[in-house]
Amino acid sequence: MTNYEEKKDKMIDKMAETLMKLDEVLEKLKANKEDDKSHRMKEWYEEKKVIHEFKRLLHEIQKYDHYDEKEEAKIDKQFEEYK
Repeated sequence: MTNYEEKKDKMIDKMAETLMKLDEVLEKLKANKEDDKSHRMKEWYEEKKVIHEFKRLLHEIQKYDHYDEKEEAKIDKQFEEYK
């Protein structure tokens, strides 16, 4: 197996792991429903974090050129504003 294929396999494993974590968090949120607005914001926040992680992983293997390291901080700031 070539180095590229190994990186690709590791990236896919990391993406799958990230999605499994998202599923767990969303299940916990559904089980502990608070008010509807708060619940939706937490779901939005968790989904944005996963998208950012996917962008980072794809950037690492040179498959995504528009990765912004500061995007995560922007997401955190938006979430805090709407809390």
